[in-house]
Amino acid sequence: MMKKIKNFSKLWHSDQVLEEMMKAPDFWNYDEFDSLQKFTGTHPAVMHERITRQNWKTELDISKKKFSFKDRLLYHFEKITGIRLFDFRNYRII
Repeated sequence: MMKKIKNFSKLWHSDQVLEEMMKAPDFWNYDEFDSLQKFTGTHPAVMHERITRQNWKTELDISKKKFSFKDRLLYHFEKITGIRLFDFRNYRII
């Protein structure tokens, strides 16, 4: 993830900003996310080879949620009702 951010940043940032970014390690700290859940679905067939070549392991405690009070209320409301309040969609399902 960090390599992706560094490569993308080359398009938008000045040389000074890039120099600072390149000093950062090439790993991404996933502990900063407020809520994660394990993917249990199936991947498209085209991804199977890439997934088996995966060379990294992550040990995340997905049971912990780090929400603000407002986000905690919205999270639980969505889990109970299936409705996501204040969600912006620039499309209509037909």
